[in-house]
Amino acid sequence: MKQYLFNKATLKIELHFEKEEYLALGEEQKRKLKSSYLWSSKGGCWVSRAKEPNLYWARKTAEELGFEKGADIGERLTYAEQVERQKERAESRAERFDQYAENADKRADHLQSEFNECRKDWSWLTQPNINTSGGRAFTNQRNKVVARYEKGFEEMNKADYFRERSQFALEVANMEKYNDPTYLRNRIRECKRDIKHLQKKFDIVTEKIARAEQGEQFTIRGETDTIESMKERKDYYVERIDTLVDKKSFMEMKLGALGGGK
Repeated sequence: MKQYLFNKATLKIELHFEKEEYLALGEEQKRKLKSSYLWSSKGGCWVSRAKEPNLYWARKTAEELGFEKGADIGERLTYAEQVERQKERAESRAERFDQYAENADKRADHLQSEFNECRKDWSWLTQPNINTSGGRAFTNQRNKVVARYEKGFEEMNKADYFRERSQFALEVANMEKYNDPTYLRNRIRECKRDIKHLQKKFDIVTEKIARAEQGEQFTIRGETDTIESMKERKDYYVERIDTLVDKKSFMEMKLGALGGGK
C-alpha cells in the first residue's frame, strides 16, 4: 500500500515510491504529480510544493495517484526554531550563490583572456579576411577567439544573476521583517483571527462526535463522516491552534523587544 506522509518538521507532505512505480505512471499522472510535488534528491522522495496549512491540493493529488494517508513523521518545530532554520538555509543559499558568481567570473576571465591579449595588437583586430590557406586559418582562429570573448559576457551575466540571488538570500537571513512593528502586528492579528476560526471548527466537530456516538449520522462532501475521521480533524485543529498560539507568542515577544512598536 502506497502512503503519503506528513512531515511535521518541514510541514510538507512526502511521497515515497520506487523509480519503477514512477515510470509506470501515465503522462497525465506525471503532470499531476509535478504540479503539486517536487523531487527531493536529498530526501529521496517527492515533496509537496505547498506546506501546512495549504496542503489540500497536495493531499488530493496524492489520493488520486493511489496513495493513502500514513502516520506523521518528524518532530514539529517551535516557531522560533522554524525561523532559525530559515535563517540558516538563507545564509547557506547566499554562500552558495556567492560561489556560483565567483566561478562564473573566473570562467568569464578565462574565456576573454585570449582576446584581451590579442587586441593589444591593433592589426590583429583590423586585418581583413584573406582568401588563402593561411588567411582562412587566421580568420577562423580569430572568429573562435571572438566567440569565446562574447561567451564571456554570458558568464558575466550569470555572475550578476547569482549575486542578486545572494543579496536576496542575505535579506531573508537578516530577518529584518521581525524588526518591523507593522509586520509583527499584522501577523499577530492574523494569528488571533485563525485561532478563533479553528476554535469554532473544534467546537463544532466536538459536538458532532458526541452526537455521532449517540447514533446520529453525518456526511461530508457527499460521503459518510465517520467518528474516526471527525476525531482526526479534532486532533488536527488542536495541533494547528497550538502552532498558531506559539507563532503569536513569538511575534508578541519580538514586538515587546521593540518596545511595543512605540
